[in-house]
This record gives sequence, structure tokens and C-alpha cells, in this order.
Amino acid sequence: MLGEAGRVSERWVYAIVASLALTCFIFFALVPLPPAYYPKLFFPRPQEFIPAGFFLLALIGYLHKGRWKSDAFEHWLILSIIVGFMGQVMFMSFSGSLYDGMFDTAHLLKKLSYICALIGLLISMYQLFLGAIVDLNERKQAGEEIRKLNEELEIKVQERTRQLLEAQDELVRKEKLALLGQIADTVGHELRNPLGVMNNAVYFLQTALSDADETTKEYLGIIRDEIADAERIVSDLLDAVRTKPPHPEMVNVAELLQQTVRKCNVPPSVTIHLDIPETIQAIRVDRVQMRQVFWSLITNGVEAMPAGGVLEIRADEDPTAKTVTVSIKDNGSGIAPEQQARLFQPMFTTKARRIGLGLVVVKNLTQANGGRVAVDSAPGKGSTFSVTLPGSS
Repeated sequence: MLGEAGRVSERWVYAIVASLALTCFIFFALVPLPPAYYPKLFFPRPQEFIPAGFFLLALIGYLHKGRWKSDAFEHWLILSIIVGFMGQVMFMSFSGSLYDGMFDTAHLLKKLSYICALIGLLISMYQLFLGAIVDLNERKQAGEEIRKLNEELEIKVQERTRQLLEAQDELVRKEKLALLGQIADTVGHELRNPLGVMNNAVYFLQTALSDADETTKEYLGIIRDEIADAERIVSDLLDAVRTKPPHPEMVNVAELLQQTVRKCNVPPSVTIHLDIPETIQAIRVDRVQMRQVFWSLITNGVEAMPAGGVLEIRADEDPTAKTVTVSIKDNGSGIAPEQQARLFQPMFTTKARRIGLGLVVVKNLTQANGGRVAVDSAPGKGSTFSVTLPGSS
């Protein structure tokens, strides 16, 4: 802002310029002049002082603004005005005839004045071009930073969402376990007694009716199998909510797995391959609990192949971590990715007539013995359950 004093000074400059222009017009319009110059005067071309006055006023105005110190265009424009002023006053006004030395020098200075103005214009355009490039780069950099911030924010939101979902799942799991804990003791013990009586009664009938017809034997077998399923459900229910402290001992891996396989009901259509090195170290676990773990995993693997297949049981040793990993792999239908995250949650099952506690028991017993259980599965490619346990060392 110029302020009141600046506006008054600016109005005076405009008034002087207008007065000089009007005087110039009247002088050249009304006063008869010789065709070329005034040889009798000290300045043969006095009219040249009129444009010189304009040059001087322009020079005073630009110097008064003070932008020439930082603005390249005005810097070169002031230089152009100075050169033009010198040409008008020092040379053109002393030119006595056309195309004499003073005249040619004045016109050379005028051309130099034009060149200075052109240089200032080119420099200003170049600075504007560089400024546009810098501004474009800054905007591009700012856009890139905004994009990175958005990506980081999205990652944080996803991570926070995952944590909230995990917390919600954990809360649901604890609520389910609390509910199971409330009914486990009462229902479990109340059911085991009559199931035991029923099992003994079926055994007595099978013994007493050894010569019965096939239909009777078939139905007695069905009753026996249903009682066994009910007892297994009751055991899973109790083990899921109340894991007994383990009694660790040194256990031979090959012997434990072979004993477990013999206790499993494996149909003829399923082939079991055991790959257990003879030199593998023993594991320090509760034999009964880990037999239950491997029995559940082997049974699940067999049930995953109703049309038959190969069940591979492999044991590997990690000397660095001092652990032994037992992998049970089937070539069944596999498990969908959205189901894998819920496999070890209570009450989740993909099988009919199951309550979803088998893998919960597997996880609880494995962790109680200082190990961990993991699953690797893909639809159509089977599943591999891995149980990692501490070694004897």
C-alpha cells in the first residue's frame, strides 16, 4: 500500500506527465519548425528534451518504487531507461544533421536500451518459468506426501480394525468359555454316570446275545458308537474349560505316535505314512495329554478324506530352537481362509454332529505342555496341522 502521501506523489507524477504531453502536442502542432533542426541554438534538437523528460520521470518513478533491487525485469528496465535518457540528452540533442556521429551514437544507445529491456523481459520470463516448474514440483511432492500419509493412515486403520476384531473375537471366546464353565461341571458329571451305565449294558447285551441275528448286532453297535460319541463330547467339554496341569516326562516321539495311530479308527481307504527319524530327540510332555492331541488331529485328518487318501505324519527337529515339530497332513478338501482364523475358537465347527471343542482342547493341551499348534490349508489342497513341542534338552 502506498499510503496517502504515496498517492499524492503518484498523482503529481501523472499531472506532470500529462502536462508535458500536452505541451509537446501544442509545441509540434502550432509552432512552425525547420524541417530538421535549429542550427543557431546551443541544442540543435531541443525537442529531444521532451522524451528525455519522460525517461527521467519513468526513472524517478521506478527508483521510488524500490522493486528494482529484487525484480530482475525492473532492474534491467531501469538500466534501459538510463541508456535511453543518455541517448536523448547527451547525443540526440547535440546532433546537428541527420546521420552525423551524434545521431548514430544516439540511435545505437536506443538500440542498446531496447536490448536491455528485452534482456529484462527474457530473464523475467525465465524466472516465471522456473517458478512454475518449482511450484509444479512442490505440488507434486506435496501430493506424494499426501498419498503416503493416506497410505499410512489406511494401514493404521486396517491394523486398528484388525486389533478390534481380534479383541472382539477374544471377548466372544472368553464369554463362550465362561458359559461352558458354568455348565461343564454339572452337565459333564451328570451325563458321564448314565453313559457309563449304558455302555456297560450294551457290552452285556453284546456278550449275552452273541448268537443274535445281524440286525440286533447292528443296532447294538450303533448304540455303542453313539455312547462313545457322547462320552467324547463330554470329555471335550470338560477339557475345553478345565485343562488339568500336565505331568511332563521324557517321551519317545515315534513310540507316542505309533501308539496313538493304533488307537485311532482308520478305515481301509486311508493309508497312514509315518516319517519319524530314529535319531530324533525325545520330548518332555505329558504323555496322556499329547496322545489326546495327536488322536484328535489324526481323527480329523481321516474324517477330512471320506473317499480315502493318504495321511502323512512327519516329525522334524530344530536343534537351534531345541524343539520337535510333528506335522499331520491330509489330502482332503482343505479349509477356507475365512474359517482358518476361527478353527481354535469354542463352538466353531464345520462338521455335522460336532460342538466345536476338539481343536480348542488341542490348543489348550498343547499350550499347557509349552508348545504351539498351527494350521496351513488351502481349499482343494488338504490341510497340515503342526504341533511344536519343547525337546528333551
